[in-house]
Parts: sequence; C-alpha cells; structure tokens
Amino acid sequence: MRVCCAQLTQVWDDADAAFLKADTFLSENAGKADMVMFSEQFATGWRPNASPFSGEGVKNLWLALAAKHKVCVVGSYQKAAAEGLPQNTMLVCGPAGEVVAEYSKMHLFVPGKEDRSFSPGAEPVTFEYGGVKFGCAICFDLRFPELFREYLKTGCECVLVQAAWPAARVADWELLLRARALENRGFVIGVACMGYDPASGTDYCGRSMVCDYEGRVVSDGGVFEGVCVSEVDVDGVREMRRAWGLCSHDCF
Repeated sequence: MRVCCAQLTQVWDDADAAFLKADTFLSENAGKADMVMFSEQFATGWRPNASPFSGEGVKNLWLALAAKHKVCVVGSYQKAAAEGLPQNTMLVCGPAGEVVAEYSKMHLFVPGKEDRSFSPGAEPVTFEYGGVKFGCAICFDLRFPELFREYLKTGCECVLVQAAWPAARVADWELLLRARALENRGFVIGVACMGYDPASGTDYCGRSMVCDYEGRVVSDGGVFEGVCVSEVDVDGVREMRRAWGLCSHDCF
C-alpha cells in the first residue's frame, strides 16, 4: 500500500485554481501510489469563512477527481453540521468516486480562533483501504496523544494527518509526527501545505513526511513543491506491536 502526499504551494481563496492544481498533480502522480493526500482545506487554504467554496460543491469536486484519476484521494471540505457552525472535515474518496470516510476535526485551534468559525467533530473515524486500517486527524489534533492511542486500540496501522502548519512551529510538526508514530508503533503520514498567506502574514512549512513504527522519517517532502511517497509496511507494524504488547500496559 503506497501513500503519496501532495506537497503544494497553497492557492488562497480560489477553489477553481486550487482544483486545477490538484488535477494537474494527479495527472502526473496518481500512478505512483494507491492513495494521494492533500493538505487541510486545500480548496481555499485555511479560510474558515471561505464561502461560496465550502460545502457540498467542494465535496463533489473531490469525488470527481478521484473517479477521473481512478485513485483514492484524501481531500477536505467544510461540512454542514446538523446545527450551528460547519465542520473542518477530511474526505476520503474511493477510486470510483465514492465516499470511503469522513472525519471532522475534534480539536479546534482555539489560539487561531478556529472555534469561532467551525464546530468540533464528535468522534474518531477509522476506515480500511488496500489492506490497511487507517485513522484520521487534522492539524491541531496532532497535539493530543489520546486520539492516537484510541486509534492504536482500534487496530489502526496508519494515521493520516492533514495540516496547514506554520513554518514558525515546524520543529513541533516533525517532533509530534515522529512521537505519535513511535509511541503507538504505527505509521503516521502528515501532509502540509506551503507558501505565504498574505491575509494573516503566516508562512506555511511544507515538510510533509511519512514516519514509520520506529519513529523514523522514511520520506520527507522538504520545503519545495513535490511528492512525498512511501510504502506502508503493515507486516512490520503488526510484528512490532506483537513484540511490544503496548495495549496490555494501559492503566487508565
């Protein structure tokens, strides 16, 4: 099972241009992997108030891209909640253009006032694809190890993390990805956008990476546009977990 991170410079507030960029990337790279991941809120950039590009229209564009390129695509959109604010949602699209899974971000970035524009998701989400059991996380979720422990307990071998991560905290990004992988003896794959946001004055870091069950960075996108791709070694994860028996030590 090969997973590819699309590390791209963010297009701000222009969903048409963003999807054209995603389409071009998939045309060039879909054959390199079974699954292609895009960064958090790729359609508009991390823009909580990015209507009219939010909602079902963006969701349908992701599904159409997956079907066109016949590959599993991990995108994102602003999902309407039953009531109140929308949710920052990861969307996993199957190669026939079907919805495989949706996960809404549970831990909103309160220091960045994300809670003023989004409502939190209610629960962790897992799915199986290509013989691998995956868990889902988005950006600030990475700072909460309990979520990743829950994924270990439910048998996830790999956790996918979408992010818009500031370059000023890039050391945290690598440290946290590696820690979540090592402490749970599983793969953690993080995809992050890059570029400068003129509205907020924020530089975004890139550094998409794949971390294995020993906490090693086995693929690193660096700070330029491109591809970060790796095989998910499920057999290695299962053997390591059998040897360490992590869940048998839980005391809480």
